[in-house]
Amino acid sequence: MARSGLAGWRQGYGNAQSASSRSRQGHTTLTLKSYKAKIRVCAKSRRVATSIRDALAPDLKRFPKTEGRTEISLKNSEVLFAIETPNIASLRATINSYIRLADASYKCITL
Repeated sequence: MARSGLAGWRQGYGNAQSASSRSRQGHTTLTLKSYKAKIRVCAKSRRVATSIRDALAPDLKRFPKTEGRTEISLKNSEVLFAIETPNIASLRATINSYIRLADASYKCITL
């Protein structure tokens, strides 16, 4: 780059005959963040809650392990979701997907 008065820096292009670069090699630390959510969906009865859980269970097997972890459990007449993902966008998408699937399952069960 060449300095041209008050105009600032002017960038030049071309081939360099001889160039070397130095980078600082130091200790780097990788910190992995995870985002977690616990959701409780209340159903009218334990039978309905069990049906919702059973309807969503096959999707858990297809959920990529690299995208996080999802668990569905039952407590009385409640379906409990435990979701953990590496980024907030995946968490939001997973929450929305399971809430919609639970709603669709509930509507089919209570027709």
